[in-house]
Amino acid sequence: MSIKSLNIILNKDVSIKILDGKKISVIGYGNQGKAQALNLHDSGINVSVGLRSSSKSRKKVENDGLITLSVEEVVKQADIISVLISDKHIQKVWEKSILPNLKKGQTVLFSHGYNVHYNLIAIPEFINVVMVAPSGGGNLVRTEFEKGGGVPTLLAVYQDYTGESDNIVKAYSKAIGGTRICAFYSTFKEETETDLFGEQSLLTGGIPYMINKSFKVLLEGGYSPIVAWFVCYYELRTIIDLFHDKGFKYLYDAISDTARYGGVTKGNHLIDDAMEEKLKTMLNNIQSGEFHREFIKSKPINKLDPNFDSIEEINKMILNLINKDS
Repeated sequence: MSIKSLNIILNKDVSIKILDGKKISVIGYGNQGKAQALNLHDSGINVSVGLRSSSKSRKKVENDGLITLSVEEVVKQADIISVLISDKHIQKVWEKSILPNLKKGQTVLFSHGYNVHYNLIAIPEFINVVMVAPSGGGNLVRTEFEKGGGVPTLLAVYQDYTGESDNIVKAYSKAIGGTRICAFYSTFKEETETDLFGEQSLLTGGIPYMINKSFKVLLEGGYSPIVAWFVCYYELRTIIDLFHDKGFKYLYDAISDTARYGGVTKGNHLIDDAMEEKLKTMLNNIQSGEFHREFIKSKPINKLDPNFDSIEEINKMILNLINKDS
């Protein structure tokens, strides 16, 4: 199978010439907004940042050497508007400050398809609506760019009014460092649903909570917190590094006989048909909109299981010791 058949886009395949002379406005200056704005700026793009008048980020933007204006002002002057605020706030900002100021032929860019896919915002026919979604948090998007690398980006076109949208998303990806690694095509629907599923099943649901439960069981079994931390938390990175670059076969060939036997037999015991059915239910809830309806009615979650605090306390202590010693 070739790269071409996978439809993967690399740096050499893209020109950012289409962005020459264009003004890009980034709305929001959280982790993702800051990273993309600075990467665009370092790529020679004319970029400004749109913030609410009461935003505490205004000073940060100025200290980083970027221009900051109100959301309304940056929308009026921009050719490309990159909306990088949290999903829960996009609808309100869109209705109040973005939609009334949109002009014919502008491009509105998102890094997550949630509000578009679930029809939370009204989209006029006279604009392009696209997505460039980095496969990593803002801090990683920035640090990898500064090192000369990047983070892979997912590209999608929801509405192409001007006929330029495909070239715009590729050029934008290159300007923030995405095509240094790779960029690939998807859709707003696919990105939204798979992103939510990946978070819930593995990234912020499955893995952290599996660590937490395993740590809890060892503590209740009378084992040392420090030993439990090493087994359940620290060694996870070693295992991920083993299979990340070379695959699962490499992982199982590289570990001991007991680890291989125990992993394969007990892995199937833990991740059984009942868990698969739970995963299917989660996916169905995402596809049907049930999770979205649950989410918009929800209150912020500020408290986690106390065991998370115990794990973090040990982690902090060990890192402090290591850093102090070095």
